[in-house]
Amino acid sequence: MKNKPLRVTDLAWEFLRPVINPGDIVVDATAGTGQDTLFLTQCVGETGRVFAFDIQAVALQQTNDVLEKSGYANQVTLIHQSHEFMVSALKEAAVGEQMVKAIMFNLGYFPNGDHAVTTQVETTMAALNGALFLLACGGLITLCLYPGHPGGAEESQTVITWCETLEAPFVAHHFQTLNRKSPPTFIMIQRTR
Repeated sequence: MKNKPLRVTDLAWEFLRPVINPGDIVVDATAGTGQDTLFLTQCVGETGRVFAFDIQAVALQQTNDVLEKSGYANQVTLIHQSHEFMVSALKEAAVGEQMVKAIMFNLGYFPNGDHAVTTQVETTMAALNGALFLLACGGLITLCLYPGHPGGAEESQTVITWCETLEAPFVAHHFQTLNRKSPPTFIMIQRTR
């Protein structure tokens, strides 16, 4: 990390690492390149479970390739649908009474795919409302927001405004680079009880 600025994904990992335990259930709401999914599988260990969502088959294939190369593919359920359906998908997977310890969102577009395909305000907000329902006590939701692409500023502002309205038992924190134009920002939502 020497001489490199912190990335919002670095912040997400640093906050999540002490919260996730072996055996936990976690969600990568936007699988993308598979790096967050791999990180989550390493945190939950052999007894945990990761559910990774993406609307692009190419993203899920790349995620699967990353997991297979690392030997973690058996712990992950890849789901080829929008993150807005995570509640019903986890219900179908018979997650049962165990709540989800962490949910990661990396909004925007898949870096190795079609940049015209991006997360959308409507589906992101539906996913976030579902995430609140699923989150365990002491759990975290992390959001990496990228306002620099078309639609990204609106999505980012909508998420920030929504977070400002959250009531107990949720606490929302916002981290932003102050000396860059349209920088990525990081939001963390805790469930305190």
